[in-house]
Amino acid sequence: MHPYRSLSSKLIRWLTYVAGWTLFALFFISQDAGRLLYQGQRVQWHGYLVVWLTTAYAWAFLTPFAWWLAGRFPIERKPWWRNAGLHLVSSFSFALIEAVLFACITPVFGLPWFPRHFAATFRAVLPIDFHLNVIIYWSIVGVQHGVSYYRKFLERERLSAQLELRATQLESQLTQAKLSALKMQLHPHFLFNTLNAIVVLVRQHRAGEADQMLTNLSELLRQTLAGWETQEVPLRREVELINLYLDIQRVRFEDRLTVEISLLPATLNALVPTLLLQPLVENAVRHGVSKSSAPVTIALQSCLKNSLLEIQVCDDGPGVSGESFANGVGLSNTRARLEQLYGERQSLRLDSRLGGGTIATVLLPYHPEEDHL
Repeated sequence: MHPYRSLSSKLIRWLTYVAGWTLFALFFISQDAGRLLYQGQRVQWHGYLVVWLTTAYAWAFLTPFAWWLAGRFPIERKPWWRNAGLHLVSSFSFALIEAVLFACITPVFGLPWFPRHFAATFRAVLPIDFHLNVIIYWSIVGVQHGVSYYRKFLERERLSAQLELRATQLESQLTQAKLSALKMQLHPHFLFNTLNAIVVLVRQHRAGEADQMLTNLSELLRQTLAGWETQEVPLRREVELINLYLDIQRVRFEDRLTVEISLLPATLNALVPTLLLQPLVENAVRHGVSKSSAPVTIALQSCLKNSLLEIQVCDDGPGVSGESFANGVGLSNTRARLEQLYGERQSLRLDSRLGGGTIATVLLPYHPEEDHL
């Protein structure tokens, strides 16, 4: 903070402080004057101003010391009666000190109400002001305790908000760590399956096809790793990746694999989990195409149902039981990722098709990419 601004702020606080005690004096002046006016008596304004302003400014001088004592020896600490007794003695002491200050100052103004020397003025004013001074001291202690409690409350609220924010951040970090761990399991699972397929081609002396699969695999891994830290991508981007994967499988199965893609244009900008389609299509290949000597068609479809995005991966292969289908690493991780990202607002269902084959249906909240809103 600029030094002049800090000095100005302190000056404003002190002026406000003095103004507060001045209002204290004016309150009691108006009380005494109002009583006299009501009785039809003449008000000696000069005398009342001197008396009450002297009292107020004497307490303006004493208040910082009383405030410090109240903060240094709070009554709520155990044993509370010790600090309460200390403040009782202090209240008597401050009452006497205020009377001393009053007796030192007022004779200067030559008021007819009090003698013109210290001792006589002190004896005259002590029985008048003592009880009021004790009340003022305890009022200062009460205000200090109230301010202290309020500050502690604000501090607890601030710490509570910080802890809540920290807990939220840790929860978010934990969720991201879980999702990243699931993705790290998914990549090796897919990679090993593809490398095994390449090994089979090499053993069958299909070197050209194996080379093409390696080229496609290299491009697929490059694009996948480029978005490694992203949990969600537009569906169109996910379809581009799955086409690279299907290019690998087309090399492997040649005419035995047919792919049909029918996506609703409005769904192409919908955000979906990264690598959502790959385990679904891989299972369709593994349980459909790999286990059939006849041609198999894999169909990829998408549509909107109210506020939900529905994606289906279908195959017309020999079919497989839903329990067996769901036990794979890819599908288990996909279920876990969907639950982490969307909670109960998602589902992954596996059904058998009439006439053979399997349908994998994914439902998740429809969230379009921001750039295309």
